[in-house]
Amino acid sequence: MGKPARVVRLSSKGQIVIPAEVRRRAGLQAGDALVVRSGTGGEIVFTPEKELSSDLDKVLRDAGKWFRSWKKRTGRDPLEELHERRRKERELESKKK
Repeated sequence: MGKPARVVRLSSKGQIVIPAEVRRRAGLQAGDALVVRSGTGGEIVFTPEKELSSDLDKVLRDAGKWFRSWKKRTGRDPLEELHERRRKERELESKKK
């Protein structure tokens, strides 16, 4: 289980100070970029950008492998099929109007 939570205050400019102990444990240094998003239940989640970009790189590599494998197995291009499906959906949508 982690350390107890610390209370920080939001400045009039919307700034907060991340306590030194938290920065050290997270390996954060001055100038590091953080991605900010809303979590569930009103939480605010900060994630170091470098972690997200390495996760994204892995996801993209895995997706590329899957697409190549699928194309090799089926002989069909999955991206072209997605474009074709979307084109048909747009045609149906325009007919409904």
